[in-house]
Amino acid sequence: MQRSTSSNPSRTMNGAGRGGYFGIASTQAFLRISGRQDDSYPLPVSTQASNNKNPQMQPPLLGDYVDAYFARCHSVYPVIHESTFRAQLMEVVDRPSKEVWHMLLYTVAALGAFSASAGPTQVDVALFDMARTNFSHEMMEMGNMALVQALALMSVYLRKKYKFNSSYNYLGLANRVAMGIGLYKDFSSSSGAPFSQEMRRRVWWCLYTLSLEDSIAYSRPQDFPQSAIEVGYPLNIHDLDLNPNTTPFIAEANHTTLYSGLKFGAAFYFTISKIYSRIISSPYPRSRELSSFDDTSIRHWESSLPSFFSRNAIQPSKYSFTHALLHWRCLNFRLLMYRPFVVWRYIMRPRNNPPRDPADPISVNTAITRCLEVAEETITMIADFWDSREQDALSAWYGLDLILPAVLVSLLCLHYDSASAQAAAWQQQVRRAMGVIDSMTTLNSSACHCLDIIHSLLNDCGLLESHMNSPTQQLTGMRVENPLSTQMPDFDDIFTHDVFPDYQFWEEINDG
Repeated sequence: MQRSTSSNPSRTMNGAGRGGYFGIASTQAFLRISGRQDDSYPLPVSTQASNNKNPQMQPPLLGDYVDAYFARCHSVYPVIHESTFRAQLMEVVDRPSKEVWHMLLYTVAALGAFSASAGPTQVDVALFDMARTNFSHEMMEMGNMALVQALALMSVYLRKKYKFNSSYNYLGLANRVAMGIGLYKDFSSSSGAPFSQEMRRRVWWCLYTLSLEDSIAYSRPQDFPQSAIEVGYPLNIHDLDLNPNTTPFIAEANHTTLYSGLKFGAAFYFTISKIYSRIISSPYPRSRELSSFDDTSIRHWESSLPSFFSRNAIQPSKYSFTHALLHWRCLNFRLLMYRPFVVWRYIMRPRNNPPRDPADPISVNTAITRCLEVAEETITMIADFWDSREQDALSAWYGLDLILPAVLVSLLCLHYDSASAQAAAWQQQVRRAMGVIDSMTTLNSSACHCLDIIHSLLNDCGLLESHMNSPTQQLTGMRVENPLSTQMPDFDDIFTHDVFPDYQFWEEINDG
């Protein structure tokens, strides 16, 4: 099979490919299993309504979608204030300008329609199209909080439809407007009354977490300043505890609230921002440096969480997904940190004749062990959550996004070390992940594409046929066809210098 000669991790260096540049730590760069850029994971979903002349829905018709947004999406990114928004919807209080209000209203409704859908639908697409038609460049000359909120939520929606570059650019606009109106600073003037100040903090840290999430997903440089930020974290309080007339002192709750995920998630992303730029650039950090960061900074963040938000703490059902998602993200980042060492062990090291041992074998082996443990933890945590909670499009989107990198690590190990004592455990991890992904297919069409990828890699491992024929290991009910239009290269084509061209990693790992 002819091997790709591209040195670009995502074949989009010149911007010609779909979705723009995906850097070295992204799942797209890690995969590289398709010979054509337009077959890369994930497949985009159209955000263009089939009929652009849809009549604008009146607020009463939007009620169910607005309710769905606040029930399913709001706790993940509480960038707007529910009571204020509903009062504006009912015209009890003043709305923003007509165009900005319609951007915000229809984007909220689009996200609600998306999260509540049980299968393919055009409702959310039509609603988002209404939001988009209200946007104009003139708005950028008079930035305000509502515009920031609308742009941020438009970015969230577009990413859920796998429109990565559009999502990235809308978020960039939101970030610039936010900095332009000074959201990165707390003010002590009259305009800094508790309610106003807290809303500014919530919006700022929502943008911050969104920006870091996008940077990590695309493996691009951080788009937010890491210094000169003079704004406190949002408070862990209930909405009823704060209104425009609230006195300055507000006691934080000692249990999970709507804002717990944002408060503790902001602290997590601020923590990992200290090492993130290192793992997407050269030279790659040493294994002992990453282990030290893991043992100190990340573990310190975990230990700083109050008991009610620790990993195994039982949550109220309305906050259970937000709580689980934060811990999935922590595992995902740790997996990304350690993954290159697994690639080195199974692919790059054997290419030396004779194979060379690392200068610091103990720390390298520690990094590899941690990567494998994190992959297993990720699959187990997501599968346990998925099997025990109400399943919807939003949890399917995030679950798929975070379980795929983990199962790819298990597949890599199976391919190169099938005789390992851990092989049975890796096979079990793959089977469980496939079961979860298979059950997501009705809610997220990209799950079908992910199953095709996994089936192809299993076939490359020589495992698919034996699994399907074994009565004790049969992957019951799973799709076995592979409709991808291009021939699938082997693992050496996936995890090579073509994937990691910018790392001075493979040689430096031997230098101590």
